[in-house]
Amino acid sequence: MTSPKGDKRTTEDWDARQNKVISAAPEERCIVDAGPGTGKTAVACKRVAWLTREGGLTPGKIWIVSFTRTAVREIRNRISRYLDNREDAESVRIATLDSHAWMIHSGYDPKANLLGSYDENIEGLTRLVQENADVTEYLQTDFEHLIIDEAQDIVGKRADLLIEIIRKLPDSCGVTVFADEAQAIYGFAIDEDSIGSDQCQLTLPEKIRESFDGKFRSCSLKKVYRTKEPNLHSLFTSTREKVLKPTDDVGVKLQNIKVEVRTLAHGEVPRDIENIDFEAYGECFILCRSRAEVLLRSSMSFKTQQHRIRMSGLPQCISPWIGVCLSEFTGSKLSEKEFSDLWKQKIGTSKPALKFAESSWHLLVMYGGVTKTLVDMHRLRQRLGRGQPPADMASADIGNKGPIIGTIHACKGREADMVCLMIPGEPGQDTDFEEEARVVFVGATRARLKLDVGHGYKHHYAGRLEHGRTYSLFTKNHSPTAMIEIGHEGDISATSMAGREYYHDAETIHSVQKRLLSLAGRITPAVAISDHGAGHIYRLKSGETGEGEDIGCLSKEALSGDLFEIGKEIKNVIGGRDRRPPDEIKYLRVFGIRTIVLPPDSPDCEKLYDPWAKSGIIIAPVVLGYSKAFFRYY
Repeated sequence: MTSPKGDKRTTEDWDARQNKVISAAPEERCIVDAGPGTGKTAVACKRVAWLTREGGLTPGKIWIVSFTRTAVREIRNRISRYLDNREDAESVRIATLDSHAWMIHSGYDPKANLLGSYDENIEGLTRLVQENADVTEYLQTDFEHLIIDEAQDIVGKRADLLIEIIRKLPDSCGVTVFADEAQAIYGFAIDEDSIGSDQCQLTLPEKIRESFDGKFRSCSLKKVYRTKEPNLHSLFTSTREKVLKPTDDVGVKLQNIKVEVRTLAHGEVPRDIENIDFEAYGECFILCRSRAEVLLRSSMSFKTQQHRIRMSGLPQCISPWIGVCLSEFTGSKLSEKEFSDLWKQKIGTSKPALKFAESSWHLLVMYGGVTKTLVDMHRLRQRLGRGQPPADMASADIGNKGPIIGTIHACKGREADMVCLMIPGEPGQDTDFEEEARVVFVGATRARLKLDVGHGYKHHYAGRLEHGRTYSLFTKNHSPTAMIEIGHEGDISATSMAGREYYHDAETIHSVQKRLLSLAGRITPAVAISDHGAGHIYRLKSGETGEGEDIGCLSKEALSGDLFEIGKEIKNVIGGRDRRPPDEIKYLRVFGIRTIVLPPDSPDCEKLYDPWAKSGIIIAPVVLGYSKAFFRYY
């Protein structure tokens, strides 16, 4: 569903089921069953507008919990259209559960550790909710309505936390829970490369029904708005019913869902997928089951053609204009005039550039502003240097334009005019077949106009190291080779781009930073070459064979240990002496540039040359590859 700016629609513009959810009493508690394309996000945002206008609630006391940061950004953008008052729209508290949890936890527990894991933060807050009287008082006074999005994907510790929070809310605080059990694909497989297990975890809606028997009303959204195409409409409705229907033979069910998706699809994905006229459509997805397949299809089918990547494990791509303008700014305060001068000097004075400068300044003020004309750089770096920077200051994808190659998990909740779904191959014996059926369903229902299907890889194609790096061994005939994911989160860091350990002087870094500007907005081939004279640091060189200039370094902290681990596994498989990391890693590509921001108290600042040690802001290349490398004997 679409809505005009300011949401001028009347109640007649929403169907009866949607209106029932939108205009439910502020204290109402309900679970809304909402299949794909039924206008769930639009209803959730309109619900907020109704609660503030007709329900009399305070926008700052309405909390929205969403599963992903991308969804958070979409909800915030939509709410700004539904509410005429911009301050009201910005007051609504919208964040992922982990972000909400950290905000509460850090506010009431002085021992809360920013460096702790997300699970530790969730567990710590759960204890506080159960035991801390101040937290109870806070929940009693600061919540007037709680909206939970994609609740079927909230399981385990996170579901337990929300149950405890709901227990503490006052009876006057309503709760609206949106869920679709047919899209529950995180209950077993927490990430794209997991296959699933037999240890079923209850989803949040199931736990709510179990914990609050009869206190939550059930309702549903039925009408599909995403598509009018008959085959796709059938997928959204009748296929969904089959996905939800219990069965004893789940293996047969999975096969039947795959057959039905293939039957209802509009065609087969061609082998030369890169030659599809993607520009004939709007947004286009190429959806894969695993991260390894995304990387392979990117490197094999789209060598130079513009495309984007969406999957887990990628670095946070903070907007490059921040680094371009501010990487060498060392002042504690940034005035609007200083920013304008830097923008004109670094980016340009064309009319579109200056218009973009205005919106960019507004973002800086939003996250670091002292006044409308002055930004506190310490505050800005604290906000941008977090593990999850604000969604409107970062990109959800790697790359600038073209079709999105992504995992089904990472594209969940999104939609596109055209979808090429690479249906997973035969699963292994330990696969949860029910979940795999839901994964296929989720992938198929991202399409608005056209769905083509192709053949995906088997789940067991790739392995995964402890820190999340994907790899595949090719040890047939005792060959010591492996495919390795390069570009995983942490592979390029502030220290690897401006650190004293990596470069002899600041002037060299200045040259690299300047060189990176020419890579913005395009895909550039690169090679990582081990510098044996500098402690085996991998230096990135542009060009297919690394004949070009230095464009940065890969982080020893993130990469070296993983490469030694892969070397040990190769030795375990084929025997012989110890294996060392490869001398070079080819077939990498640079997908433009991004900004790295260090918080003011980061110990890494002391490792950098000036001015970056003072600014804490560095330009970095966005590198990605799934490269075959040879592990020699020591």
